[in-house]
Amino acid sequence: MKRILPFPALLVLAGCAHPAPGPTIDPSLSGMIPADTIVLAGTRVEALERTPVYQKYIAKRSIPQIDRFAEETRIDPRKDLWELLYVSNGKQSALLGRGKISDESEPRIGSKGATRFGYGGVNFVGDEQRAIMLVSPTVAGIGDTAELKAMVDARDQSPGPPPALAALLKDMPAGAQFWTAYSGGPIGLPFPEAGNLSNLNQIVQSIQSGSFYLDLRTGLNGLAVGNTATEQAAKDLEGGLKALIALGRLSTPSNQPDLQRVWDGIRVTQQDRQVKLYLNEPEELVEKFVELTVGRVPAPPKSQ
Repeated sequence: MKRILPFPALLVLAGCAHPAPGPTIDPSLSGMIPADTIVLAGTRVEALERTPVYQKYIAKRSIPQIDRFAEETRIDPRKDLWELLYVSNGKQSALLGRGKISDESEPRIGSKGATRFGYGGVNFVGDEQRAIMLVSPTVAGIGDTAELKAMVDARDQSPGPPPALAALLKDMPAGAQFWTAYSGGPIGLPFPEAGNLSNLNQIVQSIQSGSFYLDLRTGLNGLAVGNTATEQAAKDLEGGLKALIALGRLSTPSNQPDLQRVWDGIRVTQQDRQVKLYLNEPEELVEKFVELTVGRVPAPPKSQ
């Protein structure tokens, strides 16, 4: 005779059969997230490379983080990696990658005097400041040595993202190819203190927690969310973002209507202590958006 489970048990099993909302992090990476992490950023490399937008407009571009990872580890994220995960506690940071990685590969470190050493049963190449970590044939990391060691300490004990970050992740679409979340705490200013981008540092400092994601399956779609300490701070943040957008629109030549249309796809809203920036660019405007924000792809050198 078959045993029939009680209805409550069936509900539990049904819930387990569906993944939690938000982007999924590979278990071999999420199980190495230290408890003091305040910034996470993930890239689903395989899913990203399958999108027509990436293939048409981004594949030929130089992406500094990916290029540096490839140069120092001899692992090309575009060919060998399935997923990347950036982890930071605000002071130290590291980048984890999962893909076709060989323990026997001989990675390079730019600093002189790099050596091989072990920690917690994991192989390292580097020094006490910066290193490459070879966890398994499919997992490697690069970054500040202290953060890499914290990841080793967390392995097999970490439940994944800390609760504050997990709460931010659940509001993102599962299909996003790139995402980042910040749960609050001191971080280094990301932009130069002088120049046109210096004003963005004030915007960053006003955000107590936030998130951002990009989805390239149908054009360029994304949402940035910033939570501030007070409603007035949110209004100031909204005003600052709208001023930057207006300045960008004014600096765009009026005889280039496609570039002008790009700004129509950027929208800012504010409610209570939260500010949202929406990015919705159709596929035909993605190239113009990338040119406007990053610049044109350099032309290949002419043969002599």
